[in-house]
Amino acid sequence: MTTTCKATEKYEFRANVYGLLALAFSPPKVESGKLYEAMLEAHRLLCPNDEPIPKEHAQDLATAKLSKEYLRLFVGPGRVQCPPYESVHREDRPILERGLVMGPSTADVRHRYAEAGLVLPKNFTDLPDHIAVEMEFMHFLCAEELKSIEQDNLQELAKRKKMEQEFLREHLDWVERFSDCVLKSTNLSFYESAAELLKSFVKNESEDLLGSSSE
Repeated sequence: MTTTCKATEKYEFRANVYGLLALAFSPPKVESGKLYEAMLEAHRLLCPNDEPIPKEHAQDLATAKLSKEYLRLFVGPGRVQCPPYESVHREDRPILERGLVMGPSTADVRHRYAEAGLVLPKNFTDLPDHIAVEMEFMHFLCAEELKSIEQDNLQELAKRKKMEQEFLREHLDWVERFSDCVLKSTNLSFYESAAELLKSFVKNESEDLLGSSSE
């Protein structure tokens, strides 16, 4: 019973953090203050020995200010500081294709979503390898794992875990470069904390699910 409870708590935490990251790298909404506090708490639980991240002033969490910074960092117009697409950051592409959106990885993530039973909405106009979409996908897989534990469905649990391992190995090795870009490009603690949490959490996930040989 105790082991099951601990496993449940672990998957709840993982699902929650992936969900937080999906929201953090989506266009800001009015509840960004609560999201910011949740990210700080998740980082504290994940990295208890780290120095606390200085809290943002309330006025810097205003939706208008965060939206302006979101556009500057991830959308444009003009030069986009930190493109939020996996394809842009992949280093295994031909030289002439590096730094461009779309590519084999973009098609592959769409295939993996479908394989897991997910289809992007018809009104979805962004690319499937956006960091927020990839985080939402991992959130879904963790939530499905949690459901499998509660239903004692070991076959489904193993299936979802394999999907997570493959996605981490083949599609999330770019988040460290992306996180470092955000950390160098912004002075807003909201996005600094989001990038720090993304970097630390995915590193921890890779070590936990793939082993130290993944680095």
